[in-house]
Amino acid sequence: MINDSDLAEMIPSALTGVTVGIGSQILLFGDMASVLIQCPFACDINRVCKWGHGEDAATSPLLFDFLNHDVEAFSIDSFGVFTITFSTQMILKIHPQKNGLESYVVSTRRDIFPILVW
Repeated sequence: MINDSDLAEMIPSALTGVTVGIGSQILLFGDMASVLIQCPFACDINRVCKWGHGEDAATSPLLFDFLNHDVEAFSIDSFGVFTITFSTQMILKIHPQKNGLESYVVSTRRDIFPILVW
């Protein structure tokens, strides 16, 4: 399981790219980390929350607003919700599905962390 030191390694960084594919979307952070999304996500921008899904390419434009913004913090709560807080106070939350399948994958320089929730 991913821990706080693994998440701390991802800072400082900025979201430098979004790769949109069939069945997943990948967030690219500088040259050191990525997050592959195959589950629901929530974008909180200026206190307006919009939902998307990693498997739905049509919802990828929601992620584009985060491009080139610096990350202030990464965290994962006890339910597996991965929160990315940007310096502009924009927040992206990735909500794993409780189906036993890989919901999202965090890749750092040290390791690859698939997140599965039962």
